[in-house]
Amino acid sequence: MKKTVYLLLALMAAFVSCDKVETEKEEQTETVEKSDSTFYSGTLVANASSGDCETPDTRVSINATAKTDSVTITIFKAKLAQRMPAMDIVIPNITVQKSDNVTVLTSERAIPLAMGSEFPNYTVTGFSGEIKADELSFSLKFGSTPTSFTGLLQ
Repeated sequence: MKKTVYLLLALMAAFVSCDKVETEKEEQTETVEKSDSTFYSGTLVANASSGDCETPDTRVSINATAKTDSVTITIFKAKLAQRMPAMDIVIPNITVQKSDNVTVLTSERAIPLAMGSEFPNYTVTGFSGEIKADELSFSLKFGSTPTSFTGLLQ
């Protein structure tokens, strides 16, 4: 009898703890959905010394920052060379200038983040881009690798 009671108590505790984990996951998902991000899908092309590397169906997000004149751009699953693994690359401090029909994005130099730390070997230089209607396009150099992206709003 005591074993049955203990077993029932253990099962109830397991169900309660599972419910708590699911609730926490739901709250995290809601937080992500409420972010100030805009997503684009398109093609990333890197002109590496080992040859061109084209990655179709690349997702890019533009995230508003606390400063109203800059954004952070994240390139998801980017490949800058054929033998390079795909990774998420974050480019901080991109300057934003809005005019009538175009938003201009620029940065002379930025150290990107990848795999949880700075990636100084791929320092971004010459970032130049624009958003017109539903299209985002930009070009830059990751280190010595010229790279460009063209995509549409998701």
